[in-house]
Amino acid sequence: MTKKQVRGTASYEGALLICQNLAELTAYELAGDQVLIPDSGGSTSDISRSLILMPGVRLASTDTTRGIAMLGTSALGVRCLEYPDGERIGDFTVLFAENGSAERFAAMRAWVDQDRGLYLIPDEDAADAGETAFKLDRGLRKVDQPWADEADRQRGLAEALALLLAEGPESRAG
Repeated sequence: MTKKQVRGTASYEGALLICQNLAELTAYELAGDQVLIPDSGGSTSDISRSLILMPGVRLASTDTTRGIAMLGTSALGVRCLEYPDGERIGDFTVLFAENGSAERFAAMRAWVDQDRGLYLIPDEDAADAGETAFKLDRGLRKVDQPWADEADRQRGLAEALALLLAEGPESRAG
């Protein structure tokens, strides 16, 4: 995706839809509309692998980052940007907690591999995108670049977007 001339507006309903679909597509269960909990049986280690969801939020404050570091669990700011031409984009901000601190990664996009594994990868427009990507499995973890080439990157972005914006469970079946 290239930079838009007209900025999109954030849709809270779209962000909630993305959160619901994110839970269904991963090894998580949605608790309310703000916490993803691994569906592995409720052990005490599940807390550190849980993800705090912030639908409609970009997660930019230093206080939030500090709080996430203290909790030791990561957070996802989930936004659904809607553009005048009807295009919708899922936009993620990751606060990744590790070793008593938290690091912020903005302008992340969902990407899916051939086996329907879900990742968050940097948007090509992000100036500070770097190479950090995340895999959503039984915890959010840093991984190397998951796509093979630009065609694979574009395919995975399009498929992930379709899955996360699908309106019903039957639309996500694959």
